[in-house]
Amino acid sequence: MFRVRTLSFLLAAASPLSASAESDIDVVYAYAKRERPAENVGSSVSVVTADELEAGQFSFVADALKLAPGVVIARNGSGGGFASARLRGGSSGQTLVVIDGVVMNDASAPQGGFNFANLDVVDIERIEILRGPQSLVWGADAIGGVISIRTKRAAPGLSAFAEGGSRGAARGAATLGGAWGGAFARATVSGARTDGVSRAAAGVEKDGYRTIGASLSAGAELGSRSAFALFGRVSRSRAEIDGFPPPLFELGDTGEIEKTTDFSVGGRLSHGGFDTADAGGFAGALALYWSGVDRRTSDAGAETFAAKGGRFGADYAASFRLTPAIAIEAGGEYERTSADVSGVDEIASAGAVFALAEATIAERLTISAGGRRDEFSNFDGATTARVAAAYAIGKSTRLRASWGEGFRAPTLFELNFDQFGVIPNPGLKPERATGIDAGIDQRIGAVEFSATWFRQRVAQQIDFDFARNGYFNIDRVESDGVEVEAGAAIGARFSARIAYDFIDARDANTGAPIPRTPKHRGSASLAFSPTDRLTLSAAAFLNGKEADFPTGNDAFARLDLRASYALADGVEIFGRIENATDATYEDVSGYGEPGASAFAGVRVRRW
Repeated sequence: MFRVRTLSFLLAAASPLSASAESDIDVVYAYAKRERPAENVGSSVSVVTADELEAGQFSFVADALKLAPGVVIARNGSGGGFASARLRGGSSGQTLVVIDGVVMNDASAPQGGFNFANLDVVDIERIEILRGPQSLVWGADAIGGVISIRTKRAAPGLSAFAEGGSRGAARGAATLGGAWGGAFARATVSGARTDGVSRAAAGVEKDGYRTIGASLSAGAELGSRSAFALFGRVSRSRAEIDGFPPPLFELGDTGEIEKTTDFSVGGRLSHGGFDTADAGGFAGALALYWSGVDRRTSDAGAETFAAKGGRFGADYAASFRLTPAIAIEAGGEYERTSADVSGVDEIASAGAVFALAEATIAERLTISAGGRRDEFSNFDGATTARVAAAYAIGKSTRLRASWGEGFRAPTLFELNFDQFGVIPNPGLKPERATGIDAGIDQRIGAVEFSATWFRQRVAQQIDFDFARNGYFNIDRVESDGVEVEAGAAIGARFSARIAYDFIDARDANTGAPIPRTPKHRGSASLAFSPTDRLTLSAAAFLNGKEADFPTGNDAFARLDLRASYALADGVEIFGRIENATDATYEDVSGYGEPGASAFAGVRVRRW
């Protein structure tokens, strides 16, 4: 059986070879409403596991995603700066973010993107990055793709970690979990802080940041083929930010503070083994969720901006296996979104139905095809489709290809709000996209290789028109590119990974490059375990020159060094140097990033 490999990140366990052996992925969750065998997935997908997040010593999800193929993270300065994810040249609003099935995109944001700034890696089991239009299953906003995050289920006992480092940085978490027969429960609390650096690259004062969060999950099996699960998480953060003070109104030091609260709650009831890849006969699942964000900005104690966004959703999906080789999945959804921006409140609702058929031929070729219809309370509906195929050649080669459609619904802000002099436009239409990709996954001994070519076209893209001071369907965006990954276990104690992206994303009307989307990105990493207890690793990230306002952003490179040592079973000390060469760079033009920074900590697992 061919398995998806987690190629994107440097692994570190007892030895690189053992870590690589554990990195095979049998199933993918985000491809449909239930898990699918990885060998049947025709779309391009990368998976980041909890072991990789821990080995890489990543603090926040945005830090890990920067190394993933086809993903561009744009962050307005470190330590709480707004961090958006762009897939294959799309905007942040064209990337759908889901945590445990809960849609997290901010309904009050101007273009509906999710802010990764406060999302800690604590309690995350895996991150799936499904690239290309995925509206068939996920509906609105999945033009560039879907970032689906699955949190950890219970592990008995108590685990904790703490670390500290440069610029007053501190971070820690504790988790308590238990399992009783077919039931489980897990609770986590976490926090982080830093004195930071100036958010404005030209500034001199430090902009601090602190956040605290908690998560809870629980569930139980109801007989042999049914189960329910509940998930909840909340985080609160305080970030000092910079603004555009008079008389020049250029980005510089100010005393502004942004406070943000994010939360999500979800529940899922499944029957007939729906949540297993081998579900047979009739099976289904009912899911409910509620998510929201509350953002407030103040200057000298006076509130200058406030926004609250919320989503409530319900969906039911069912599958029926007609024969051992043919299955059908279908479902319906309802979602209500709300946004309150500086006292102006708007509400909208949407409903959808979809159907997806999948057939496996001769145990090698899997073909899937389906369609979807979305209807909205405040603008025209949208119809989308997807066709994908995966073909296994022996146990070491897999060919895959997909064609899909996607759309992004106009946000409540774009349609209705007149903040800061913006003129609302209730006549906006959904953005429409088509995408095609083809790729190969190859394994030769200890070497693994993956390559994907893609082409994506977006029509009716919504953008701000300065001449008319509002949002209009004015742009057409064309994106073409290649995503390449390779990795190898070198003997028993070395492993190496490389990745490279080429993305040519441009405005089809003018030929201008899409801002914050470099044509060239790459990363390389090497791990060495001289003993069974000690692991040393290095990772380099390269970001090419990119267009940005006002003058563009130069290419830059960053090197991180890491080490970990197992003191005893379940007890580990670790340390890292981020930006080891003390490079000066800007992730987003005009916003500062820290120089060389050192961190050290201790981790205790399950006692």
